[in-house]
Amino acid sequence: MAPLIEERDLDYRPAEKMRSTMELMQYLSGIGATMLRWFVINDLTPEEWVKIREYRKTLTVENFRDRLDEQMEDIVKYMNMINEEDLVKVEVTLPSKEKMVLGTAIINAPIKWLAAYRMQLFMYLKMNGRSEISTREAWTVIEE
Repeated sequence: MAPLIEERDLDYRPAEKMRSTMELMQYLSGIGATMLRWFVINDLTPEEWVKIREYRKTLTVENFRDRLDEQMEDIVKYMNMINEEDLVKVEVTLPSKEKMVLGTAIINAPIKWLAAYRMQLFMYLKMNGRSEISTREAWTVIEE
């Protein structure tokens, strides 16, 4: 979907106090890897969160796809640190303070969030008048 986003889409905000398209892109381009880092390494200090937020602010339409690719590399790196036993035995705490085993947490947080925020980004584009975009673009990889 990254190639479909245009500058005119970035400031779109469906309602007051909702993320803009740009803010949603910033979140989508890092939340999956960040949560896996939270679960696997658990080194996210307040200083690290500041660095993450500052890095998110450097996102542009032009580097969005690269950031998604970078996130995927990080996800693979963190997943490679996990073994099958970890998935069913290691307990982690979500940001909501809910505790669950790692495998369940991975599904209930980063995987669900990435799917949901991707669909939200699609919906933002549609609501912003992008009638040329169809449901196909919501779920397929679009080459530039």
